[in-house]
Amino acid sequence: MIRAVLLAALLIGVRGAAVAQTQPALRAYAVLGVNEVRVGLGARVQPGAVGATAGTVRLGTAAQVPGTVVGGSVRVARRARVGRLFCQIVSGAGFGPGVVGGPTVGGSPIPGCLQLTVPVVDPALLVPVPVTPGVTDMVVGPRRSSAPLPQGAYGALRVGRGSLLQLDGGAYQVRSIRLAPTARLVCTDDCRIAVAENVRLGPKAQIGAVRGLMPEAVRIDIAAGTTGAAFRTGPRAVVAGTIFAPTGTVLLGQNGDYQGAFVGSTVVVRAHSQVHEHSAFPPPPRS
Repeated sequence: MIRAVLLAALLIGVRGAAVAQTQPALRAYAVLGVNEVRVGLGARVQPGAVGATAGTVRLGTAAQVPGTVVGGSVRVARRARVGRLFCQIVSGAGFGPGVVGGPTVGGSPIPGCLQLTVPVVDPALLVPVPVTPGVTDMVVGPRRSSAPLPQGAYGALRVGRGSLLQLDGGAYQVRSIRLAPTARLVCTDDCRIAVAENVRLGPKAQIGAVRGLMPEAVRIDIAAGTTGAAFRTGPRAVVAGTIFAPTGTVLLGQNGDYQGAFVGSTVVVRAHSQVHEHSAFPPPPRS
């Protein structure tokens, strides 16, 4: 009986270790960049993984990613906190002078690289979504509210300062989205928005799932066919939804609240922002 209990405990420990050593699937990422990810001063990503499929992850001073970080090269600044690392090289002031992770002699271990498996994410999952926008713009002036907009193809969606544009749910194709400071664009039901050009949020603007609807219910796909950032928010913005712009830059403004998943060629999380994974991507198929 004692031998059986010990064997069971050993098996549980082995399984737990195996899970801990497994790289995350696409659905588990809160932040994923193709070329680069930068998490700024005092920013926090929890829950959710942070990764770069073909480049570098940089964690700024006092940044916190208690979960998993994945990338060929990972650089960690002072007072940054990181959980598991899947990488080829890890470096930075966070490891002290002349130290690059791994076990130490007579001291506590410093997080080092676990073996990196490539591709980090199947490239077929990072193909831009085609968009065919309409020609009619939807404009909501300052300090106004709209009736829910039905699904369909539109030109630009522009929401003035302090105003509200509601989406009824379903599939939308638009040319661009502009939200002035404190403006809101909310989905009242499951919705998927395809954007041909880019999305801009002013300070304290909000976009995504209405209160009571999970962030997983909203996904914004950006073709990023123009120069500049594909998705950019001002300070203290609020986002509740998945942002998918694999060929464009995603810039999340400082002191923001970002709930969803954020995928771009480059993803930058500005200082003191909070990112929480609520991914709209489907779970991987069972083997």
